[in-house]
Amino acid sequence: MNCSKTEQLRKYLVGELSSDEARLMEQHVEACLCCQRQMVDEDESGEDYSSLRVPSTLPIDFTAQVMMALETVRTPTQKSNWKKRSVTILKKTALAVASVTAIIAFGSMVSPTFASYVNSVIQSIQGVDTGMKQAAEKGYAQAINKSATDQGITLNVKEVVADPVRMAIFAQVVDQNGKRIPFEPGKIDVNLTYKTKSGEELNPDGGGYSIGEEGEYLVISHDIFQFLKESKTQLDEMVVGVDATMLDGKEGSWKMEFPVDLKKARAAANETTIGKDFMTPHGIKVALQNIKTVPSVSLIELETTWTEERAKQVQKIKEENGWVVKENAPDGFTDAARVERYFVDIGLAYEIVDEKGKVVAGWDDAINGDEINQIRKNTVSPGYRGQLHDEGKRYTKLNGIAPLADDQTYTFRLHSLYLFEPAKFQASIPVEKLGKEKVTVTSHDSTYTFSGVTLKTTEGEEKIGEHTYKGKGAIIPYTAVLPEGVIRAIEWNAQGDAKQDYKLLVRQSFKRDKDGRVHVSGTFFVRDIEKLPKTLNLEHLMQWRQYQGMNWEVPFQTTDKR
Repeated sequence: MNCSKTEQLRKYLVGELSSDEARLMEQHVEACLCCQRQMVDEDESGEDYSSLRVPSTLPIDFTAQVMMALETVRTPTQKSNWKKRSVTILKKTALAVASVTAIIAFGSMVSPTFASYVNSVIQSIQGVDTGMKQAAEKGYAQAINKSATDQGITLNVKEVVADPVRMAIFAQVVDQNGKRIPFEPGKIDVNLTYKTKSGEELNPDGGGYSIGEEGEYLVISHDIFQFLKESKTQLDEMVVGVDATMLDGKEGSWKMEFPVDLKKARAAANETTIGKDFMTPHGIKVALQNIKTVPSVSLIELETTWTEERAKQVQKIKEENGWVVKENAPDGFTDAARVERYFVDIGLAYEIVDEKGKVVAGWDDAINGDEINQIRKNTVSPGYRGQLHDEGKRYTKLNGIAPLADDQTYTFRLHSLYLFEPAKFQASIPVEKLGKEKVTVTSHDSTYTFSGVTLKTTEGEEKIGEHTYKGKGAIIPYTAVLPEGVIRAIEWNAQGDAKQDYKLLVRQSFKRDKDGRVHVSGTFFVRDIEKLPKTLNLEHLMQWRQYQGMNWEVPFQTTDKR
């Protein structure tokens, strides 16, 4: 899905916004998952940003695919010091890899009865999350059936589902013959507005919503609790405006407004206060604050806090590795700036278990968690929301799971803690030898086996092996076994014979083998190489460690709303 402010984000990253506009953009990114995700993805590609590409649909492994499959190669420019500025916002919003989870598309329906639900939009769409299906079955949805036509194109808004946490609009775009026009990023521009019945704006800063396609429907989804919590009153109804200025690449005007009822969904909402905390052996306090349940989602609020011990540990690591960011440092993206945000992030994995011991939901901050832990279960949007405090030393996060049943006893069970740490892996690869045989390198308990090398000499897109590459460069397939407890290697550097630096695109997939260690297979795409060097030196600065066996369980009971 694509946030409405993607173009503004691009301008921010290349330094085209005024100082006031940049501040507004930073405020927006703090609350927008799509823009946070895009910033991390583009930052890790190591490129300057003449454009942003966003996937049109979000499969289950969306995050891992984006992280490992960025395919756009751009020509570097000498324009602006956005990287130095973006380190600040990355730190503010805790945009480390562990904390980011894919947005799961919304489903919707039109009828207050299950019989109508069976004949509605939601039953025809694959991949609709459990939370929205439950809301559909219980009647928390409304038919809209409004349309606007311009340039021979019609926008039909069919249905909407909304509660005090999230909202989804289901629509279709059709041509003059009634044929559906598929969604394409970059060929659509739709804005949403929200007002009270008296005309007071509810989301004056705009943006924050996502646009994508599920089945045959255009889905505009929004985690509306971000601005509803600022409202002075508990709203029974809001007026939603849809204003499209481009469809299928054609500029025009497609505009409509419709009321959305929140009264019934708001009456069904409840909050379970828990307020229990646990101190990990690593100087991190984890607190389970409360769980808010609305028709489509249970929102779990957690807080992680550094102790003084943790703060000293991080400072020592920075000093030992020369990673202390200096306030008056010259422009440039130093190793210290690159790794700063990882120390801010603290990842968690946990499960929710019912009275019979059955796991009813599971959350995992690990990007490759589905591949190595298989904990995620019944997760729904919002996937990642929260607020950073105390310069990143305290973080309140919100995770969405399918709605928990009323008046039931559950247990929160902490599965894992994730922390980033320095990595010492280094490999010197004899490139000429790769053309004849495999090369295996073991360094600091990591073992990498490199198998062959292909030199791509064209600038255009070309499929080589399983992937499509754009631009010139060398493609080196590899497999790896990571150290015990480590689940990911990140922030790679590559150097050639004359110590020239190369940009590196890493694509990889993961699995946990019988030995309990994470095994990796993938490719390195060493960009801008026109002639193979004799030796290629590889290293990565950070690795992501999983700590299991936390032994913390918290029983709690949901509220009876009857």
